Parts: sequence; structure tokens; C-alpha cells
Amino acid sequence: MLRVYVSDKRRAPAWISAVPKRLVSCISENVMAQMLPKHVVHQGVAVELKESTSRDISALENTQPNCVVAMLDGVTDPHNVGAIIRTAAAFGVSGVILPERSSCNVNGTVIKSASGGAEVVPLYTVGNLARAIETLKSYGFWIVSFSEAGTAFPHELDLTEKVCLVFGSEGHGIRKRQIDSSDFVAKLPTSPDFTTLNVSATAAIAFYEVARQNGFQIL
Repeated sequence: MLRVYVSDKRRAPAWISAVPKRLVSCISENVMAQMLPKHVVHQGVAVELKESTSRDISALENTQPNCVVAMLDGVTDPHNVGAIIRTAAAFGVSGVILPERSSCNVNGTVIKSASGGAEVVPLYTVGNLARAIETLKSYGFWIVSFSEAGTAFPHELDLTEKVCLVFGSEGHGIRKRQIDSSDFVAKLPTSPDFTTLNVSATAAIAFYEVARQNGFQIL
């Protein structure tokens, strides 16, 4: 975090008090409106952050035995990407892998939707998801893709080892090449009358199940 800008300290959220005073600047509504893109709903608060930098997946080679990462195959809605990153932070996911193409960029909408999660969860960008999957396998990761056509429920799988959870695009799901490279294809135990869930909701349930199996304590 580089600096926080507020247009009215009296209406600022409570977390502002935890920010060092030297990093907080009070500016007028007009100045804030000029600072931000026109479509942004800022609610009187803006945060200047360091530019998000992507990591190389080679950093995942020597991770802990119960390391979990998520891979997004063509998720284009920045609100969904941000929500997945936020939930990943909440459940201790060690990273989110994004493709260079066929996905949204990590932009302001993603950062805002992540609600601070992008500052916690490492982001990895890869040129080819299929090659990234093979690389993760060589690091000892099990690949679990989520699809309505899955043959197992998450709670039936042993998710206490290194695992990469793959989630597909909002419209077409996971591409066949990624499905074929998976060790398991899982589905959620949803109602037969309505099986479809938003990708960010699916990811949240999957993250919880992995955390539960690994002894994550819910306070």
C-alpha cells in the first residue's frame, strides 16, 4: 500500500484508523473524481497500491505437501476473478494461476472485487495452461478440474496432498485439453433440478472442502 485517499474522514471506513497517518491524505470530491476512471464507484475512498506483479510457477516446485493452488481457464468476468482471489485468501490458497490470453487482466475491478485478497494471494501468469498443468504434475500436484460432468464429489477425494483446482469459464467451462490432463474431474452435489453455480461460488465451496480436509479451523 502506497497511500490512502479519503474525501471525508468522518465517513471513512473503520479500517482507515489502522493505516499510518502519514499514508492518509484528505482530498476533495472533485479531486478524487478526476483521479479515478469515470465508471469507478469510490464511496469516498481510494487506495494507491504497488503495481501487481505476476510470479513464475517454478516458485511452486518446493511448496508444502498440502499446498493448494487454483487455475482459472478462461474466466473473463473481473468480478468473478476478484471474488475467487478474495475467497482464496480467506481459505489459505497458495496461489491463483491465470492464462496470458483468454482471461481478463488483473485490473482495478479485479483488485476491488478481491477486497485486499490480491495483496495476500500470489498470482501466476502462464502462456499455456496445458503445459502449466504438466509442470505442476512434475512438482507433485494432483489436478482436480470442476465440471458438471464430473464423476466424483470433492468430499470423496483425498485433497490433503498438493492439489491444483481448475475452474472453467462462465460460458463454456473448462476446455477439453485441460479436462483430459486432469487426474480427477469433480462436481458439486447440487440439486438435480438446478445444477449450475457461478464459477466464484464453485471455487469458494471447493476451497472450503480442501481447507476442511487439511484441518482448517473455522472460528
